[in-house]
Amino acid sequence: MFSSPIFLCNENKMLYFCYFGMHILSTSTDAQELKIVPRSDASAPTLELTDKSKNTTTTVSVSKTSSDPFMTLSGSFSLVEDRFYSFEVKDGSNVIYKGLIFCTNQTNYEKFDVHKDDYVVEDSYDNEFVIL
Repeated sequence: MFSSPIFLCNENKMLYFCYFGMHILSTSTDAQELKIVPRSDASAPTLELTDKSKNTTTTVSVSKTSSDPFMTLSGSFSLVEDRFYSFEVKDGSNVIYKGLIFCTNQTNYEKFDVHKDDYVVEDSYDNEFVIL
């Protein structure tokens, strides 16, 4: 996940060092995890996923594990590579977290290239000069 650090305090005035930013998921249909810091805890959270290019929303079935202040949501996502998604985690009708997802199958985030495989180098010519 690409993100920026931020400090948070919970209701007990304990200081936490957290990261906010975009979550990176792949096109895999296997279970993937989202680690978030929600506004409040939920016993049975729901996740609504919106495809930003098609503006369609689906509900994803997720399971939850918690470790204060984090909530880890695990679910199978049906994502298309190189697309952005927004998502909301809800406790009933209350939104407890909003976030962004970018779908890519590239795994080396340090050398991530948004134009991977878009530019092809032409190498069918001989780069020798002929002098007469």
